[in-house]
Amino acid sequence: MATYNTNEQVYNAQGDKAIGSRLAAVICVLVQRGMFIAGFSPTNELLNIHYTSYNANKPVWALDFFEHIFSTDPALANKDIVKGVFVSTDKTLIVPEELYSKEEAEKWLSRIHFVEATDLVCAYALDDEKAYYLQAVPVGMLELIKINFARAEILPVSIYQFHNPNAGPYYTQICLSGEQVSVTLHNAGRLLWHKVYGYSSAEDITYSLKQYCGESDIDPALLNVSCTGLSASEFETINELTQYFPKIKAGNGSDFTGMWDGAISLAQQLFACVS
Repeated sequence: MATYNTNEQVYNAQGDKAIGSRLAAVICVLVQRGMFIAGFSPTNELLNIHYTSYNANKPVWALDFFEHIFSTDPALANKDIVKGVFVSTDKTLIVPEELYSKEEAEKWLSRIHFVEATDLVCAYALDDEKAYYLQAVPVGMLELIKINFARAEILPVSIYQFHNPNAGPYYTQICLSGEQVSVTLHNAGRLLWHKVYGYSSAEDITYSLKQYCGESDIDPALLNVSCTGLSASEFETINELTQYFPKIKAGNGSDFTGMWDGAISLAQQLFACVS
């Protein structure tokens, strides 16, 4: 494996207690330079989170980095208990089901994004939205996932933002990784906007939201914002977002009280998608 300078973060719900036989289910999140692993007990209680990322001076989707974690992380020793692998890319498109045709939808995606020859376009039904979610993923990454986790569902990270959508006014969901953000806006349960894109600051996210609101004649002050993240590192950005959205909540609807709250709520919401 090539040499990677990695950043590792660990959250243990029960302090330093060994997880051992209590680990009954696992989910994974793959982003272009990192991986999030969450373990759950037989009663669906979150036990721990392990997040590992590598520096931006290395190529995205480095297969040997992910393969090394797949084969060495203790939580992945029993691959049969991995229930879901969630993948995040910014090459996405949502198509209403009445307009959906596999061939045409893939053409539309290719017109909007640069879909490489090494990408595979995957489609997922969004039952609550009566739509399909398209995402282009490196084919080598998909093959590696399927080889290692044959029983796991493979889904977009953003899928939780369409799972039983909140019926409240201007409900805005933000999911942060170190380099990208997924934003989804519903009003009274109806999907208005979704975008996955790169960011470098809270101001970038705020600008894109306010730009959409301006184009759609929505007062940004009406947005009810919830936020999740992949690690404790995203807490700084979440804290900065409170300058613009003072009532921001964690993804599970609770107030932010600690650095891991965004990651904890993400783990819970993703696990609900495969439970």
